[in-house]
Amino acid sequence: MNNLKTPLGFIKIYIDDIEIEYNAVKLDNDSVIFPNVDGRYRIAVEYESDNLPHLICCVIDDVEYSKVKCYPESGERLECQAFYQGKVKLSIGIECDTGYFDTGERIGNYDYDSRYLENGIGYSILSTTESHELVFGIAWINDCTDENDVQTWYGADPTFM
Repeated sequence: MNNLKTPLGFIKIYIDDIEIEYNAVKLDNDSVIFPNVDGRYRIAVEYESDNLPHLICCVIDDVEYSKVKCYPESGERLECQAFYQGKVKLSIGIECDTGYFDTGERIGNYDYDSRYLENGIGYSILSTTESHELVFGIAWINDCTDENDVQTWYGADPTFM
């Protein structure tokens, strides 16, 4: 099982409550958009529709909640969860627009929704979700400042991968 080690803990991928294997692909840093990012990875999960609801999530395993602050960082076509501990900032992003479902029907561009978790973020799969490759973007900075804070948000955006 491939476990990506970050400054805040190991990354785990779950489908519902079952941990799955994954391949974390190391990505280069864009020297203009996010030059201070220390780690940047892409994790793709193949989802084959079974017409049932599921939660496919990316979490930081064994995160010390008393030491970590967590904030949602959403944007257009990006849902992102940011984690801060000391000078470290880690972001986990997915391509999605949250809250565009009404009684389970697609209203926006996606046939799934997102779910913010205290230790990560997930794709909320609906019974109508078709098969997809679902991508998690992970980026962190070991010495986060007010000037470079936004760089993990860009670095974790799956549309930049």
